[in-house]
Amino acid sequence: MSLWEHLDELRARVIYSLVVILAIAIIAYIFREQLLAFLTAPLRALTGSRAELLRLLESCRTLLVDPHLPQMPEDQWAKLAFDCRSFLFQGGSLIFIRPTEVFFGYLKLALSVGLLIGAPFVLYQIWQFIVPALFPHEKKYARYGFAAGAGLFYLGAFGCLFFVVPAAIRFFVGLGGPYLQATFTFDHYISFILWLMLGFGLAFELPMVLFLLAKIGLVSHTFLRENRKYAIVLAFVLGAFLTPTPDPFTQTAMALPLILLYEATLWVIKWTERKRETEIITEN
Repeated sequence: MSLWEHLDELRARVIYSLVVILAIAIIAYIFREQLLAFLTAPLRALTGSRAELLRLLESCRTLLVDPHLPQMPEDQWAKLAFDCRSFLFQGGSLIFIRPTEVFFGYLKLALSVGLLIGAPFVLYQIWQFIVPALFPHEKKYARYGFAAGAGLFYLGAFGCLFFVVPAAIRFFVGLGGPYLQATFTFDHYISFILWLMLGFGLAFELPMVLFLLAKIGLVSHTFLRENRKYAIVLAFVLGAFLTPTPDPFTQTAMALPLILLYEATLWVIKWTERKRETEIITEN
């Protein structure tokens, strides 16, 4: 095809991708309250059980009507006040401090869901655009690469959502102690979760990067094994850069899976190198 025909096809692929992303985003916006309820579940889980709510309610009653409250030790009074505030907020309430924060926050959430769910279709459009220019063996590697890259990204993003986010919320809320009540704004809470998912998704692409470098001969199993200590340091550096907060908890939560993925990639590269050597010996 001519240059203009290639540009026309590229424009069509981009339009198809945008239409799918916007359609999913519109559906996500319609169900925005259900999505928000799902994302705030880790907050509600902190004080969501019936027994825990009853305990917090009893703290409020004690704080309001107990005649011996003035003689109560300072640390015990602070604990009662903290429990009472926790009951009032019920552990899952978000606030907003700007008039437009809720509207734009829901838009951000809907578009992010559209991008996450629509990503496979976008990758398929990219594949359809570049596949005519590839040789048969390149098509095979590219097809596997797209599939593995998408799978690793979703593994990182949704693994973060279901395992890292609840633990991170518990950790950060617990840092408040008896004198600080966790009250998150809607925009900051949504941004924290979305950026954390994006960071984990991108970080989990590390095996694909290493595997491609090994396929083109820039690195080998021996090289990666000998430089393992540098890879561990790099994993913690990536954890610091790709997470939305500089705290050691989220940094370590990202670094540990990266180290495990690095070790798994070492074995995969070693297996492919042995397979290639066996094929060469057979051919000779």
